Amino acid sequence: MRRMFRSLRGSLRVNRGGILVFELLYRIFSAVVLMEAAGRGVSFALKKSGFSYLTAGNALRFFASPFTILVLVGFLVLCLFFATLEICVLYTAFQAGVAREKMSSVQMLFFGMKNLVELFRTGNARVHLLNANFYLLTQGWIIIGLVRHIRPLSYIVTELSEFPVVKIIVWVLVAVMLGITLIYLFVPAVSTLRDVSFKDSCSQSREVLRRRWLSSVLVFGGANLIAWLIYDVSQLVLKVLAALLVVLFADKSAELALIMTVSGGVDVAALCIASVVSIYLNVGGLTFLLYRYQDKKYQWEIPPYHYYLSAGSRRVITAVVVFCLAVVGGIYAYDGIYTGVIKPSSMISEAKITSHRGNSFEAPENTLPAMEAAIESMSDYLEIDVQETKDDVVVVYHDASLKRITGVDGKLWDYTYGELLLMDFGGWFSGEYEGTRIPTLAEALETCKGRINMNIELKANHYSDTLVEQTLALIEEYDMEAQVVLSSTSYRYLKEVKEQNPDIMTGYILTAAYGNYFEDENIDFFSIRSSFVTEKLVRSAHDYGKEVHAWTVNTKGELNRMKRLQVDNIITDRPLLAREILYRENDTEDIVEFLKLALRIDK
Repeated sequence: MRRMFRSLRGSLRVNRGGILVFELLYRIFSAVVLMEAAGRGVSFALKKSGFSYLTAGNALRFFASPFTILVLVGFLVLCLFFATLEICVLYTAFQAGVAREKMSSVQMLFFGMKNLVELFRTGNARVHLLNANFYLLTQGWIIIGLVRHIRPLSYIVTELSEFPVVKIIVWVLVAVMLGITLIYLFVPAVSTLRDVSFKDSCSQSREVLRRRWLSSVLVFGGANLIAWLIYDVSQLVLKVLAALLVVLFADKSAELALIMTVSGGVDVAALCIASVVSIYLNVGGLTFLLYRYQDKKYQWEIPPYHYYLSAGSRRVITAVVVFCLAVVGGIYAYDGIYTGVIKPSSMISEAKITSHRGNSFEAPENTLPAMEAAIESMSDYLEIDVQETKDDVVVVYHDASLKRITGVDGKLWDYTYGELLLMDFGGWFSGEYEGTRIPTLAEALETCKGRINMNIELKANHYSDTLVEQTLALIEEYDMEAQVVLSSTSYRYLKEVKEQNPDIMTGYILTAAYGNYFEDENIDFFSIRSSFVTEKLVRSAHDYGKEVHAWTVNTKGELNRMKRLQVDNIITDRPLLAREILYRENDTEDIVEFLKLALRIDK
């Protein structure tokens, strides 16, 4: 047995570097494609199903929609393709490893795709279902771990896990999948690496398994146990490293919020590492055992020329791969980061955090410094107020009167933009900000584009009839429709927004929740004073596919209450405190405190 494991280790090492390079690039490429597909698919399904947002309350009804089922089927087919291609590539690479033949990542991909196509030619297409079963069995716990970082799906998983019947069904499914995997353990490898029928593949698999079933089960079980241990170790190491960097380099006021923010990403990273280790050890171990224990009549050579690629072919394939990576990466960067069209993060983690009037706790409200402070505080959104000047310039300002901020008597709309530029909008906050100018909406959009989402409140001062029109024109000019939501206390304004641009998300600001607006197509979310937010209200809004944004939440007690009620967005003057409460993890806090004590740091 010791000799076998030593031989197995040597086989796994032959193409280790090439496999790791392939896995890194392939996982990034497939993740980007799947995230793009998921983002666009969810947007399409939501629109067709009549929902504005995917929330914890409407998730079950959303997934029961025929449009959602259609999108889900397409997405699962895409996932199956990526999983099967990955397995075919790895079988090919490990087959070369058994023969002690080196392969580049390009060669692995080319011959893996070739073997994938051969499965259809030889009538072995059903092997894809076995691959899917194998992938789900070995990667299922990792997939569930990732799903728990997607807020509505996490809610469903948590709710369903409370029912004993569901637990029984899950364990029965796992047992069935395990049985299928053990019965057909070597069939995918034989089908992928040899041009034989499915019947012959099953026969050869049974022969190998019959003779060496104990060592096969030990290798299979050991591979998955190691992957589980790697996950725990990776999570601990990454948390310690993240905490160490935060303790050493982050500002003290932001260190706990920062470590809570990255904690979820650390868990995702640990799951991804475990996923690569799991597929690497499982496929590598099965390939090794197949060659080691096959019956003599089933032995076959692995000819060196089988993996040969001319220099010209390698260059062409490399160029195609690089081009595909560049195109997909460019599309994702443009859509997801620059314009905000694809925002898979909108469903991830806890409630979103909105900095009230910029970060008005750190800088003068509704100014460019406050917006920069909101970005630095890791807020998901910043909220600003807009209205028009006497000469119809859209500026960022909250009050009707200028008295509180500038000390000047008069209404904002009684002054031109040029006259307002002569006033001080920051000195009231502190001497550091003396001379701060009033920003225009155009300046605010330029500052926030690609950096933070915006909640723009249209102030209903009844002075101007062109506020909605001008605001929408600026948003469209800066191509920020997907990065901006518009809110107002004026229902008329929201209706105008939907008439002019129905793709812009709109929010109705209410001091208290009176009346039934849940079915109103002009309203996508409700912005309500936190003291009036109740469990019944949140559940009702979610049932109709609407979000609940609570304002203005500044205390630990109220932040914890909003977290328990599962509101979708918390508008606060203290975004760092909100992040600490929403993302609180005791073990992460303990690590931070331990490192601070060990390093004797007093910042």
